[in-house]
Amino acid sequence: MAETLVPKQKKCGDCPPLVGPRRSYTPTRPSCIECVEKHLGATYVLLTEAREGYAYRLRAVGHLFEAEDESQEWPDLHAAIRQARKAYQADGTMPDWASLEALIGNVQRAG
Repeated sequence: MAETLVPKQKKCGDCPPLVGPRRSYTPTRPSCIECVEKHLGATYVLLTEAREGYAYRLRAVGHLFEAEDESQEWPDLHAAIRQARKAYQADGTMPDWASLEALIGNVQRAG
């Protein structure tokens, strides 16, 4: 089944086109650090507004998942975002924004 997965073209326009399997997995889409940053930024805004009473929990979880999905190429960043999403879903623990920002910076400097 994994051989038949074909990543979708991305909407941002700057992302790479279709990719092949990497490190024994087939990503659902090409990884894009700008998209990771965009989804984490959206999560930050939604969680800030949720503190003020707006019902944005599900949207925030969705953006964390999208950031997680976008970051498959970078295992450390991917794992950190996944851990942040799961902690927030389990008990409302806020993501460590400084740590995530540092990991994004590492990816950007390496690229």
